[in-house]
Amino acid sequence: MFRIALSAIAMGLATFGICCQVQAKDEKPKTSVEKTAVKKVDQDGPLVQMAILLDNSGSMSGLINQARQHLWKIVNEFATVRRDGKEPRLRVALYKYANGKPEQLVEFTDDLDKVSELLFATRIEGGSEYCGQVIQAAVDDLDWSKDEADLKCIFIAGNEPFTQGPVDYKGACKNAIAKGITVSTIFCGNETQGINGKWQESEVR
Repeated sequence: MFRIALSAIAMGLATFGICCQVQAKDEKPKTSVEKTAVKKVDQDGPLVQMAILLDNSGSMSGLINQARQHLWKIVNEFATVRRDGKEPRLRVALYKYANGKPEQLVEFTDDLDKVSELLFATRIEGGSEYCGQVIQAAVDDLDWSKDEADLKCIFIAGNEPFTQGPVDYKGACKNAIAKGITVSTIFCGNETQGINGKWQESEVR
């Protein structure tokens, strides 16, 4: 079951907040999913940069399909907002994280078909999922806009404690803030687990 709270889905506001929990169900994972195409827009629209960080560790078995579909729904939400009547220039980057190491699958691109293919092709690969580490990698490695008028955001999905790993998640989130980047979390599990794992605490704007 998805529990979703959407706030500030509007280009005129400084922050977009999306927080949800994804709960496992006793059902077979879908072998195919519906991927809504997102069209390219004119180059004079407002810039939106979005980094998607997906936990593909073993503990996400039975949850990863739902997480992928929800992340793609968020991409579509951002693609349909407006500022001053203009559609955004949406640029999306994609990381997966497991086995103690984040991996960039694609840097910022407007080729959303490519992002979709890579996202839905991501498979389970093991353990050691470190949220702070992958956030810091996205902050450091991607070519983030320096224009304060542009929207810069990270969406991280997973189901293990946010506190794991060699990189302090608080420091990584502070570094994101320093670059004007919003961090929003998608916890795949029940609400109590998410709170205990510091997923809500990790949302920064």
